[in-house]
Amino acid sequence: MTISIEDIRKAREEITGSGGFFELENREIDGHIYKVFKHAPASSVDIIQNSRGHGEAECLIYQGRRYTFNKFFGEVDACAATLQNSGIVAGDRIAIAMRNSPEWSIVFSAAMLVGAIVVPVNSWGKTEELLYAITDSGSRMLICDGPRLRLLDDELGELDIDIVVVPGDREYPTGERVREWGGFVETGRGLTYQVAKPDPLDLCLILYTSGSTGSPKGVAHRHIAVTQSVFNMMYLGMLVISLEGAREFKGGATVETPLLTVPLFHATGLLSGLHLPMMTGQKVVMMYKWDTLKALDLIQTEKVTSLSSVPAIVQDLLANPAFDDYDTRSLIRVTGAGAATPDGMPALIKEKCGNPSRSAGYGMTETLAVGATMSGCIYDLKPNASGLVTPIMEMRMVDENGAPLPSGVPGEIELYGVTCTPGYWEQPEANASTFVDGRWMKSGDVGYIDGEGFLNITGRIKEIVIRGGENIYPGEIESTAYGMNQVHECVVFGEPDTAMGEELVMVIFATPGHLPEEQALREYLHQRLAGYKVPRTIRFSDKPLPRNASEKLHKLKVKEGYLSGVYSASTAETSTFSEDRSGF
Repeated sequence: MTISIEDIRKAREEITGSGGFFELENREIDGHIYKVFKHAPASSVDIIQNSRGHGEAECLIYQGRRYTFNKFFGEVDACAATLQNSGIVAGDRIAIAMRNSPEWSIVFSAAMLVGAIVVPVNSWGKTEELLYAITDSGSRMLICDGPRLRLLDDELGELDIDIVVVPGDREYPTGERVREWGGFVETGRGLTYQVAKPDPLDLCLILYTSGSTGSPKGVAHRHIAVTQSVFNMMYLGMLVISLEGAREFKGGATVETPLLTVPLFHATGLLSGLHLPMMTGQKVVMMYKWDTLKALDLIQTEKVTSLSSVPAIVQDLLANPAFDDYDTRSLIRVTGAGAATPDGMPALIKEKCGNPSRSAGYGMTETLAVGATMSGCIYDLKPNASGLVTPIMEMRMVDENGAPLPSGVPGEIELYGVTCTPGYWEQPEANASTFVDGRWMKSGDVGYIDGEGFLNITGRIKEIVIRGGENIYPGEIESTAYGMNQVHECVVFGEPDTAMGEELVMVIFATPGHLPEEQALREYLHQRLAGYKVPRTIRFSDKPLPRNASEKLHKLKVKEGYLSGVYSASTAETSTFSEDRSGF
């Protein structure tokens, strides 16, 4: 269907106006005024408690294990009772370090119910990162799986913390301070506990950043940020329904069934894989780790209705040669967010899935995934954008001196909203350099808002390549390269050059069976970009490029691989464009 930006504005005003379920109001917090959804739950405890009403509806599927809401809460209550009877009190930190599993969701919910602050830890990290998060947050207890426990083998004697281990395919040694999950939960079976009644401004979550350099920072979040973030997701759904009507289930699906493809320790995974399904009674299909063929099988057998992940994962699935061998007709929503949308992805989604409700968005760990978003017919208006700024977030673009820029001019994105972190955990210096002019938060991302209000991301401040005095944003070049069907994954970065200061390097992983000629790739880029933006060096990888814990392509590791000679050159080392590349 065809809509206009004016249609969107009218629908937005109607559903957020006085008396509406998504009514907005101004609320003073820490001396600043924020837009909030008036009717959102007060705390994450309220979200969890209210979801008990879904009863015998299925809530979680994982490796053959099936949970109804009733069964899930039986485990949550037993775990919460054990936690409280073990001495955990409101404000204590509980670290969770394991891959996605039912136990992850159970202990998170139980910890919230007793008032603890949950510290989800990167399950892809090594010993140093795990230890850092535990010690930096001052966690009193660690709930982990076997592989994470093994990382701590040499540290257990010095680590002053109680540990509960979730066994997998083998047993792990337990003792006075290391307990096994099954026995830990059984201890609380049938016991009562006091449910916490937190203030909306109480901290409930510390999410550690998954940056490529330096020590991670603990991003603290309040209960109000969690509830407003979940309501923001629901608002987007209602906005789209008001414009195009409700999407009908198909392919045998009868209930909303998302496939969780991102880690629960990530803001997007936590919200879309736990909180939103709890509020709305969805059935979550969970994977231990990403496996394209396993994902296709789950879509077919569980009648998965929505796939939401970073663009690299979505592209992995849709471009797999086996995709057409599976029945994926139940998919009515496909979302690629968290990174720039490749030029060719909208067409690929349409080709493989017909006309699903496609989505995109922009958010950060520091904003609890809230920023800009769009879905359905709104997405169709500008599929290469990152969405419309959400009602509870303000954005402005600033230059290198912090001065606000006019609309449409790219600059660093600064955000102001109720879901923005109140600060990094015990990091006063980082807080001082992140927040300006009251509560405006620097993002490090570069973008602009066009005349119709759509956010467009062009790169990262730290990724800017300065070639001959020209600022070049690698994200623009990567997005352009994705328009070539042979390019499956792409990373662009700079390397020192004595003449120009920096020169561009591109590393690609080609679509399997479709390795492009370097000359053809250069010609494709040159037709669409200024000459100085076409990389001087192009290298090819014979395997998928490395990703970080958020499933985004890990630019630093790709660069390290390039510098160590991991990636190969094409047989065509020269190009007709290599002589005159100034572009000025």
